[in-house]
Amino acid sequence: MHALLGGFLRSPQFKAQITRETRSAVQRALASWRITDLDQQQPQPVYVQDESKKIAFEVIVRTLMSIGPGEDLNFLRREFEEYIKGFISLPIKLPGTRLYKSLKAKGRMIKVIRSIIEQRKISIEKENNKRSSSSEEGSTSIPKDIIDVLLRDTLESSADETQPRLPLDSISENIIEMMIPGEETVPTSLTLAVKFLSDSPLILARLLEENMELKKRKEQSGDEYDWTDYVSLPFTQNVISETLRMGNIVNAVWREAVKDVTIKGHFIPKGWCVLASFSSIHMDEANYENPYEFNPHRWEKSGANVNSNKFTPFGGGQRLCPGLELSRLEIAISLHHLVTTYSWVAEDDDITYFPFVRLRRKLPITITPLVGAI
Repeated sequence: MHALLGGFLRSPQFKAQITRETRSAVQRALASWRITDLDQQQPQPVYVQDESKKIAFEVIVRTLMSIGPGEDLNFLRREFEEYIKGFISLPIKLPGTRLYKSLKAKGRMIKVIRSIIEQRKISIEKENNKRSSSSEEGSTSIPKDIIDVLLRDTLESSADETQPRLPLDSISENIIEMMIPGEETVPTSLTLAVKFLSDSPLILARLLEENMELKKRKEQSGDEYDWTDYVSLPFTQNVISETLRMGNIVNAVWREAVKDVTIKGHFIPKGWCVLASFSSIHMDEANYENPYEFNPHRWEKSGANVNSNKFTPFGGGQRLCPGLELSRLEIAISLHHLVTTYSWVAEDDDITYFPFVRLRRKLPITITPLVGAI
């Protein structure tokens, strides 16, 4: 399934589609931000952590099941927020407990997702029957989201028992599991980026300069933005890499030894679990000079490689996160349109690392529109 999802997320058709949809989601969110309180005419703070979650949730739900703004999206957002509250809770499944409410919310989401899957299944089967009856040749239509990818793979392999695929009933469970990293890690990364930039005015100024140049080129040419416009901004990508290095949103992962192995003189028997610490790698002075300093310029130096085993925010090897490129794109689009639309002043806030990486006060900022931006 890892390779299946990776192939879809890297396809040119998906990249063009998700770039348009992410840009629209970001621009809608930015346009909705209020400058002042309507009653008291006082500056109205914008809570970056909350706003970035709204953007990320819309993008991940579109990617997974092609649901756009509307009642269905709002329903899934409410239920998902209730669901994740149960991640850190007492293991007591009684009515009224947090775990009970969380599991009930998950059940309501599964019901909606199963309904979508059933409708898609009928459409795909009709398409396949039509092609068979008319003796048409050629490939099937291009999948539009993750549900399409998983469902087509399941249906196409159901007759071949030698190549088992994901059971149909498990697709909805997997869709919910995929919502968790997509909805949690990207908004936290974006919030941290705004925090670090707010504390580093010279770096913010360079980021603004680079992104303003792109905006002016697009306005002069009249061309639409595409995937490569955002990911080819070198300093913006350096800011993203440095944010991911310092943020350590996924600070460690468990791995099980599938055979006896010795690493640097330490014997690990088969079946033992090892906690691989990403933060230990990212904050090691042997790997990064002044590791606790936010310095995107370090990625300009030779040897600073985002694909090395010293930079692991998305894991590595065969378990490398298939959503790596999508995550970086989403952050790049958000930063581009934020810095070219508003200037801001951030209030003091602290980063907490347990049980999850968060800003204690959700990073309130006071925004001012740039001239001609809105």
